[in-house]
Amino acid sequence: MDKKKSRSALAGIGVFLLAKFKWAFALLKWTKFGGTFITMMVSLGAYAAIYGWKFGVAIVYLLFVHEMGHLVAARIKGVKTSPAIFIPFMGALISMKERPQDAATEAFLAYGGPLAGLISFLPAYALYEQNGDPFWAFVVFLGAMINLFNLIPVSPLDGGRIVSVLSTKIWLVGLVLLGIYAFMTHSPLMVLILIIGAVSWWNRARENYRGSILAYEKQKLIEFRQEIGRWPGLFSTWQLKETLAIQEETAKRTEEEGSRRRLIPFLQDEEKLDRERARMDREFAEKANALLRTWEDEPEQYEDGDSERPVPSSLLADEERKASARIGQIDEELHRYRTYYTAPASVKWKVLAAYLILAGVLSLFMLYGHRIMELYR
Repeated sequence: MDKKKSRSALAGIGVFLLAKFKWAFALLKWTKFGGTFITMMVSLGAYAAIYGWKFGVAIVYLLFVHEMGHLVAARIKGVKTSPAIFIPFMGALISMKERPQDAATEAFLAYGGPLAGLISFLPAYALYEQNGDPFWAFVVFLGAMINLFNLIPVSPLDGGRIVSVLSTKIWLVGLVLLGIYAFMTHSPLMVLILIIGAVSWWNRARENYRGSILAYEKQKLIEFRQEIGRWPGLFSTWQLKETLAIQEETAKRTEEEGSRRRLIPFLQDEEKLDRERARMDREFAEKANALLRTWEDEPEQYEDGDSERPVPSSLLADEERKASARIGQIDEELHRYRTYYTAPASVKWKVLAAYLILAGVLSLFMLYGHRIMELYR
């Protein structure tokens, strides 16, 4: 049967299945792995329609085993993930429902995909050695190429997440390599990955700057919480109003002066921090002023009508709780900035060795498959 007839037959089968088993597809949508199965079938049909059913089955199988490697690794580490989703001509993916506790754990999850990908095409290697069918050599080449590509040290590819344990500065090298490849291939997918990788690198590079902003926000929250905590004990709020008005006006003037020119990231970060501090000073001064006016208009309440036993303001208590909750969030984020990418030297050496060995083995298999395909060209 030629390619045209094969496509017609495949389309006919697809129409038949859709007509006869619509209820099954509707049911699958509500099952845990229904999305995986449906998107897998859609991808298989898309690949088969253009490249033939053998290629479609091969690439879907390779992608499926790769994603199962991630899922197994996530299960071992106790990290919750979504089921695998296939996207025609772009591959497949899973998403983590929670962030791993550190980069070493994330690297373990990332390594599971290419490792399973290596295992996935070993049967094709054995089949070629047994019967000499060049199709199996092509499957070896395809599997090795897919997984080797995933080891490019750019986030969000697996390689970028693996080498992050060593140093996220390696991402910049990966971006250069991927940029050259994208320029040579003119692939929209490569450009998309390049953009995502650049954003990931930028966010990581700016973590120290954001940490400084968060630290100042925490300081302002502590001061704000302490300030409103002393309000109920004040005999008069007149002096407080004057002080807050001056603070608000000074912060506004400082912010306006600092926003008159553009600043260059990294080179002028100190000035940018001064601008951000001025902004937060103004925001907290405005918030304190507004809260003070609302609190003063709030009717004072007493326990059992006893004027000597005032009930604490629920408005101020609520603001103190919000400030404490935000301080807790900032502490968690600052802790992650300081510790997420740190790992013992022994872990780094193991990750480096595992990465290089896997990349080397995949490269050898890709060359093996390419050499055989050249013989049959």
